[in-house]
Amino acid sequence: MNLRTLALSVLLAGAAGSAAAAVTATTGNSAILAGYNHAATFEGNAALSNTWTEDGLLFFASGSASNNGCGYAGIDCYDAPNELSPAFSGNYLATAGSNAYIGIRVADGRDFTSIEFGVGSGYLNRHGYWTTYLDGLLTGSGNFSGASVLGLSDVRGMDEVRFYAFSTANRTSGFSAAAIDNVRVLAVPEPQTWAMLMGGLALIGWRRRANRR
Repeated sequence: MNLRTLALSVLLAGAAGSAAAAVTATTGNSAILAGYNHAATFEGNAALSNTWTEDGLLFFASGSASNNGCGYAGIDCYDAPNELSPAFSGNYLATAGSNAYIGIRVADGRDFTSIEFGVGSGYLNRHGYWTTYLDGLLTGSGNFSGASVLGLSDVRGMDEVRFYAFSTANRTSGFSAAAIDNVRVLAVPEPQTWAMLMGGLALIGWRRRANRR
């Protein structure tokens, strides 16, 4: 998706209405987002850092410094990565601890309207819990079970998503062993992108008026 198409799609999404009153959650076993402008795979996180920045995304793992002996990232936590999730490949980000979560933001603080990521758990079954925030306020939360990919969208915008993985379904607290991989985010365009879009629309309008004359 090129920059012009991306900016236009975000503009149309905003115009579609502030009528959307809640975060929309989608789960599945394959990619959900049609377009994105930031992505992370954690392949470069060789130091197993619990704070990681990649392609303009900022990740924070709140739990302990080890998860089944592998640290915050790595392919050696389990016998095979697919024990975590079919949506995982190679390196990933993991954490564990009491109410431990992995937080996702855009590094420069911009809001984003859509996100998807592969979800994993240190438990045999994948039971996840997610929360979304905007300007420090909780805007949505929910549970899911069994999915490999979680997608969240909100036309009002989000500035942080947190992901937890509990041992049983419909949990909102307890010991969490969360893991994520293959993150994709559709962030709100930077101010200069909006300026380019508005300038382009103004030019189109001027040309139409000139053609009528």
